[in-house]
Amino acid sequence: MHRQILVILACFLSARAAGPSWGVWGEWGAACSECTGAVSRGRTRVCIPGDDLSLCSGSRLEEELCLDCTPQWTEWTTGTDCSDTCGYCGRYTRTRECQSPTGCPTPAPGSCVGNSTDQNTEPCDAGEVCLYPRSSCCMGIKTVDTTLKRFHCKI
Repeated sequence: MHRQILVILACFLSARAAGPSWGVWGEWGAACSECTGAVSRGRTRVCIPGDDLSLCSGSRLEEELCLDCTPQWTEWTTGTDCSDTCGYCGRYTRTRECQSPTGCPTPAPGSCVGNSTDQNTEPCDAGEVCLYPRSSCCMGIKTVDTTLKRFHCKI
């Protein structure tokens, strides 16, 4: 009798509590080609808690992207008006936007490589001389039109 109790006790002590484990993955959702406009599809699995009610580590959801959601720059805008009106002191600026394809999440800042604005290195204006207290010509030289009796800035 004592021997049976010892054997049962030894078996009980040697048995280890089972830890949590994941079940098998379920089937994938509908194929991307079957869901017009779908961004992703997924599948799930079930966590079987351990004897001590501990839970599984990791995710119960696996996801696969259907669309290429890599953000891209839009075309450059045609540009702004010249940023100044005299002395060839201004610059033209053009802009573009970082956008994801339709159906994809809005891109995070910095997702596209490069700048969203571009400034032309060539100066611009209406060719007029700036009035005091500004410098009369920011770039180039000042010329005189003797016919019109006016100063102009030239590059």
